[in-house]
Amino acid sequence: MTLPIQTSGEWREERLYVLRTIDAMQEELRSQSVAAAILSATKMAKAQKDIGQAHDKIRELEKSRSALRLKNWIMTAVLSFLVTVLFELLKPLVMRYWHL
Repeated sequence: MTLPIQTSGEWREERLYVLRTIDAMQEELRSQSVAAAILSATKMAKAQKDIGQAHDKIRELEKSRSALRLKNWIMTAVLSFLVTVLFELLKPLVMRYWHL
């Protein structure tokens, strides 16, 4: 024996509410996935830009390496010359007072 299915207006309203809620949740999930994709693309673009800038700086440093070596040699020569001159100027004074 089968029981008769009674459909009331209240049951239909609850069913419609559930269906609308499911649709709203699916729409929210779609919008969140779109927002996540946009955010991910933005982060990826920023990461690529940052990596590109870092590589550009490395290339600039590699290009300027020869100029920096030349400047280093010049500074070393100038400092050596200045130390030698200072030593030669102070040597007579030190020798004079050392023997007293």
